[in-house]
Amino acid sequence: MDGMGTRTVARTPAWGADLPTSDDQARDRLLDAAEACYAERGLDATKMTHIANKAGVHRSTVYSYFPNRDAVLAECFLRAVTAVLDATQRCWETDEPFADQLVSSCMVGIAAARESPTMRMFTFDDKLGRTYHAASASEKWQSRLREVLGERFADAAARGDVRDDVAPETMAYWVARICFSLMAEPGPAEYGGDEGLLRAFLPGAFSPR
Repeated sequence: MDGMGTRTVARTPAWGADLPTSDDQARDRLLDAAEACYAERGLDATKMTHIANKAGVHRSTVYSYFPNRDAVLAECFLRAVTAVLDATQRCWETDEPFADQLVSSCMVGIAAARESPTMRMFTFDDKLGRTYHAASASEKWQSRLREVLGERFADAAARGDVRDDVAPETMAYWVARICFSLMAEPGPAEYGGDEGLLRAFLPGAFSPR
């Protein structure tokens, strides 16, 4: 109509006023947004649209970095696990036998995970199954596990410290599963807690055959 001006709809600039300077930074911001959505809505209820809105971008931007929700979940999981693994590094810098180093690293890692809001969210009750399903499909997760723990088992097997009839990456995966189980459900005091269970079973499971 005459006399009516065109109404301009204000749009929020993508990423806000602070644009990411690299793809890595953009991915980290999307993961930050995803973790915030997980905390607010839960893992199952969080959709790509929610992540996009939280990050201040269009949904297509999220899809340009991650193909689906499980890919986002796996990356968030990997980032949280990497922080936990970094915390265990000092356990491997001792002169203790491999079995003692392994138990110590498990104990430190479990403690670090329980202090991490992200890890607690991923390993709580029924969420552990979905998290692990998504993470297991991620080659990055598998590579990270082989790099950090699988290679330690390979070196230990070469020294004769652990069995060599099971692939190092299989042993690393099994240890990870045990640790995640203990994160979600701590060992009972009557069995010596987490440490009592780990010391009772880990050394024997990997002793040379």
